[in-house]
Amino acid sequence: MLRGLRMDLLPPLLLLLGGLWVQPARAGSHSYRWFYSSLSEGVPRFSIVGFVDDVPIAGYSSDTRRMEPRAPWVEKAVDPQYWERNTERARGVEPAQRANVEIAMERVNQTRGLHSFQLMYGCELRGDGSIGGFQQYAYDGEDFLSFDKDRMRFIATATPARLTADRWNSEKIQAQRQKAYLEEECIEWLQKYLQYGEETLLRRVPPGTMVSRRKSGDRTLLTCYAYGFYPREIEVKWIRSGVEMPLEWSQLLPNPDGTYQIKATVEVQEGDEKNMYECQVEHSSLPEIVTVVYEEKSPGPSIGLIAGVILAVVLAVGLAAFGVWFAFFRNKRPVKDGYTPPRESPADVIQRL
Repeated sequence: MLRGLRMDLLPPLLLLLGGLWVQPARAGSHSYRWFYSSLSEGVPRFSIVGFVDDVPIAGYSSDTRRMEPRAPWVEKAVDPQYWERNTERARGVEPAQRANVEIAMERVNQTRGLHSFQLMYGCELRGDGSIGGFQQYAYDGEDFLSFDKDRMRFIATATPARLTADRWNSEKIQAQRQKAYLEEECIEWLQKYLQYGEETLLRRVPPGTMVSRRKSGDRTLLTCYAYGFYPREIEVKWIRSGVEMPLEWSQLLPNPDGTYQIKATVEVQEGDEKNMYECQVEHSSLPEIVTVVYEEKSPGPSIGLIAGVILAVVLAVGLAAFGVWFAFFRNKRPVKDGYTPPRESPADVIQRL
């Protein structure tokens, strides 16, 4: 979750999704996710966004009332009726999902103000061939309810959600349908999208690197930058005399062109920065670990890089405001020749609290 930001100054959707940019994914993994967000007030009151990895592929909002593609290659992966079919499904679940934010407000004794109810569900195909599935609910950006597919039970992560968890757990057919979708149909769609979007989703772009030194009060900080890389998974660490140093601060951000940048900062003793400090960068696009040695006269980050960070943050917030937002190698499971995955029904997971 994003911290230090006022709820009324940031679209609630971003609160649920903010963690995607700062939590590293498993190396070589790919994910397929759907995000539903309902607001008690403001626009859009209801929105849906589908993602493969961090790439938006489809979206719906209460403003447009249509499910529309967000990536050019997606239309080749679906049948001609996909958009009309899912437009009708989205319109059908919109009242139920908008009602959920009102129900959640009642359970916590809130009658006014800006509040949100969100759902994220999807699946993951890992580099080792194993799979994962998840379904999570949030109220005002905080955990509310989740589905444990292995135990086939809904878990109340907030007291107001216990009533819902008890009722849903009594309906065994719902848990069976959720588990089947997450482990079978969802994975089949992820494989299909990875094939059609291979040029975008499976590309490898190596990072540029640089290091800098700056003073912050009475502290001396060394920062290592890696920028312009894809995919998102990366490891950046500082080494002093062969020993890895604890990071003072690290931040991963998206770039407007779909690549990423990260900076990792450590604190050193005044004068000690003249010793040998190495920044090591490991990324799937690199044949080996890249080592950048700090030099006392190493230049600070360029104006272009700083502007890129600012633009990336602005772009991220802007995309969330419009509900268009929204973290394996080639050894993925093969799709049988001539096989067409079943028609996707993401709207089927929506239920009243």
